[in-house]
Amino acid sequence: MEKKIQLSRNDIKSNYSGNDYYDLIIIGAGISGLSTALMWQKNTEGKKTLIIEKNNYPGGYCTAYKKGDYIFETTQLFPDIIEMMEYLGINIKLKRYENDFMRRIVVNGNEVAEYKIPAGVKNFTAYLKATFPQDADRIDSLINYQVSLFSQVRKLKVIPTLKDTLLTPLKAPRVIANLNRTFSGLLDKFKITNPRLREVMETFTSFSGVPSDRASGIYATGAMLSSMTRCFRPYGYFDEFPATMAKLFQDRGGEIKLNSLVEKIIAESGKVTGIKLSDNNIIKADTVITTTDPMVALRKLVGDEHLPSKYIERLKKIVMSTSSINIALGLDDKIDLAAMDLDYPYNVVSTGLGTSEKLFDGFLAGDNAFSDDCFHAAVICPSLTTGAKNTITIRCTPFAINSWMEWRNNDPEKYKAEKERWGDFFINIAEKYFVPGLSKHIVVKDIATPATYSRYSGSPTGSLYDMASIVTQFGPKRLPFKTPVENLYQPKFAHGLYGSMMNGVQMVDMLLDRKFNNGDSLFNPRSK
Repeated sequence: MEKKIQLSRNDIKSNYSGNDYYDLIIIGAGISGLSTALMWQKNTEGKKTLIIEKNNYPGGYCTAYKKGDYIFETTQLFPDIIEMMEYLGINIKLKRYENDFMRRIVVNGNEVAEYKIPAGVKNFTAYLKATFPQDADRIDSLINYQVSLFSQVRKLKVIPTLKDTLLTPLKAPRVIANLNRTFSGLLDKFKITNPRLREVMETFTSFSGVPSDRASGIYATGAMLSSMTRCFRPYGYFDEFPATMAKLFQDRGGEIKLNSLVEKIIAESGKVTGIKLSDNNIIKADTVITTTDPMVALRKLVGDEHLPSKYIERLKKIVMSTSSINIALGLDDKIDLAAMDLDYPYNVVSTGLGTSEKLFDGFLAGDNAFSDDCFHAAVICPSLTTGAKNTITIRCTPFAINSWMEWRNNDPEKYKAEKERWGDFFINIAEKYFVPGLSKHIVVKDIATPATYSRYSGSPTGSLYDMASIVTQFGPKRLPFKTPVENLYQPKFAHGLYGSMMNGVQMVDMLLDRKFNNGDSLFNPRSK
């Protein structure tokens, strides 16, 4: 029996009291904003807190929506964020992927190689050694090093004192050694030259649309280990996660104002004093946290007149992450998806080495470089878990916003034609490598473009992952949480569910002078 359609996000309503002053205002009810709010509530008492959200639901990119009789999702998996969820009292029913983490197909001309990457670091290591026995020693050395490297990240402080800085080379020498190393450089260090092995390993940088020769080796290592160590998805829909967070926040005394667009972050004499909404309502606050696109938040909402020239130049040099084409398909009940070996967090297909580099160069040029000989796509089948009507999602990155916004606003026929062209392109890929006969079973088709992501997120570039996770924007080179405007903050640890929840951890710990998380870079609360 098909599961009844019921979206949790629809249960969350505004509970704004109409007050004109708050201790803390958070702009954005995505996972970063909600995590920050809940961590703040957990570690303070009597603080009036308000979240402002421009959409009519919480969650940001972590959501689900209805199209016809189908439910589609915008998120693929839960990485290992269970400890943070338990700390906040977030209780939702999750399916754990115990066996394989990913089905990976690599196409080199007429040669097609398939790998089934298991969950768990030990299982992954054993699988790689069995698949590439000639590289077994190098694989052992690499992954042991990565595990050690990630463990040393835990020893770092978000804002180090002089003492912390002096001790860092002793406590975390591998972090220091790899601050400027790309993931490709990390593979080179361990002499991973087998192109087939590199194709498998470099999969973990392509998640964020960044090639291995630009991606931070530390960040890619963290993404790999936090995703595959324990990975999950809800038995329900992904919107249940932010809806549960929002309800907890409201139940604990917090306020949320939905359908509200911030027009101005008000700064006076170098200090934030509140916000102005598009309806001209002014709400004052001692502290404001923005989780939106930094170019929008700082240059548009604050304004260059309140920022030092050096900071403006730094903002201009930021490379925002890529955007995407996302094809959500509702299928008839004549197709047997359960028989097609699709029950993984990710089913990924791409052409071989060099693909990510070519695609990213196309993105940086303001367009895309996808072709029959150069492609990368992820296929997800949520209905195998939810029990709802058959659905497939095809996610394809990197795309630049290019002309998508112009077409959407001024040439709807061209916009529709381009959506259909790229939709058909990626449907054909999914049909060829994962779902035979897919096109014959499509009942509903919903295609999101970079313009779609821009419209919902407010990011001019339609960025999926905020700042790109390239090595030149990692760690101390990333925008700091503290802005030049006193008491205005922007948590920018990382993207994804893990990164977004860590944004909340680090942000609140900073506001509380290390009294919550001891200044640590990863989750390590003083009391649980």
